[in-house]
Amino acid sequence: MENRINQVITTENGNKFLILHQAIYNNTNYYVCCAVEKDESDVKEDFYLFEEEKENGEVFINLVEDDKMAKFILEHLDLLEKDE
Repeated sequence: MENRINQVITTENGNKFLILHQAIYNNTNYYVCCAVEKDESDVKEDFYLFEEEKENGEVFINLVEDDKMAKFILEHLDLLEKDE
């Protein structure tokens, strides 16, 4: 799987995110990202966890909404203490 750290991804609605951390679990890429300005000139203080989904040869980026999965990925990346 491709290392996408420090790359900017764009969602369908045009929002842009800088990939800060990447994890692979069960052949799925997970990305910890911060939002960036549309012109990519500055980062925002908003952080998100996305998962990559492949469907019919296309790649989609979805926000991780499962709290257990988010906690697991963040712990795996040492971004969250196991007690939190």
